[in-house]
Formats: sequence, C-alpha cells, structure tokens
Amino acid sequence: MAAKPTYWVRSKQINEISGFGRMPVPAQFKKLEDAKQYRRELNLRRGAYHPGYFVEEQDNAPPVFSFGPRTSR
Repeated sequence: MAAKPTYWVRSKQINEISGFGRMPVPAQFKKLEDAKQYRRELNLRRGAYHPGYFVEEQDNAPPVFSFGPRTSR
C-alpha cells in the first residue's frame, strides 16, 4: 500500500523553531503547492541575513521491521 507523502517547510537556519507571528516553522502540509506557497510567503518576510526556507518531502510509509531467525539461549 503506497502512503501519501507529507511536505514540511523548514528553515535553513539551524534550530529555528518559530516563525513570523502566526506563521510557525516547521510547518506540515499535505499538498506540495500549499507548502511552496507558504515557503514563498516566509521567504518574502525573512530578514536580510536569514538564509531562507525550503520544502522537504517526507514519506509516510510504515516502517518495515525484519527480524532474523530466533535463537534460544
């Protein structure tokens, strides 16, 4: 079963966990277009020395666990 990816808008500045007022960073979106629009708005508001923001795609596939043969102790 293929899982739909989510998109995160993150800061290029290390450890930034806030944003501009009501615009939090990092922020999660279900559509790529929405994430790109949010990134564009943040980049327009950033300060002169801020490195900017980027969109990161995260796959929501469930983790696959593989266990070797069970050995008795």
